[in-house]
Amino acid sequence: MDYTALAVALFSLVWQATAFSATAIQPVSRVRSTNTAILDLLKEGRDRSTTFRGLTEAIDRSNGIVYVEFGYCAFGHLDGCLLPFIASTDADRYVRIVVTPEKNRLSHDQLLGLIGHELRHALEVLDHPEVVDLTTMEAMYRKIGSPIGGGQRGFETSAARAAGAAVLAELIGKARPLQYVRAVARAF
Repeated sequence: MDYTALAVALFSLVWQATAFSATAIQPVSRVRSTNTAILDLLKEGRDRSTTFRGLTEAIDRSNGIVYVEFGYCAFGHLDGCLLPFIASTDADRYVRIVVTPEKNRLSHDQLLGLIGHELRHALEVLDHPEVVDLTTMEAMYRKIGSPIGGGQRGFETSAARAAGAAVLAELIGKARPLQYVRAVARAF
């Protein structure tokens, strides 16, 4: 009997079963992206910042699904935004966050802070079950926010500013673990 082949087969079987069970029990986050670089940023934000993790956990407990993608807001005049559109089904509400893909506009940690800021905006929407479309979203922001101004359409809230600042404060001064430096270098 070839014990080496048997050992390799047994190891392979155990590894596959372990990988399957780990995948099967991991919940799917309600904060998502179609971009691997954004997915890496979301993981890093959750791992490195308690505020960021708290925002994603709160969204995970909601009836919302939040997509974070690279793109441009206000024709490139803003670094990020919660798009003023919401889609609803019987069970879920979908919102979309867009952040700038231009690395020369923000540092890596500033980008994570910006995503945290926008996640807070998403949570503001999801915390209000009456918000199901553009009209109800604008009505909510008229109550809890203030207009952006400067010729831009949209609203800002002190809660989102505080969340972004908290994420950035948690990240500044902490060395980025090497695993994240490699992941981001690969993604861009």
